[in-house]
Amino acid sequence: MANYQQLGDVAQLAVPHPDHFLPLLYVLGASTEQDSLCWFNDQFEHEALSMLSLRFDAVSA
Repeated sequence: MANYQQLGDVAQLAVPHPDHFLPLLYVLGASTEQDSLCWFNDQFEHEALSMLSLRFDAVSA
């Protein structure tokens, strides 16, 4: 994940500017395998603007 630039042109198209991607590395580092990935805010505004978001929810033991 940290070396996504080395994955070629497709990676460069997926992440044209790293300012929104790099914070994800902190989240991934703070999560555990037991955490549950939850998609939220998956609606489109004006049929074009997406603020798709996800979060890790801790699974209670």
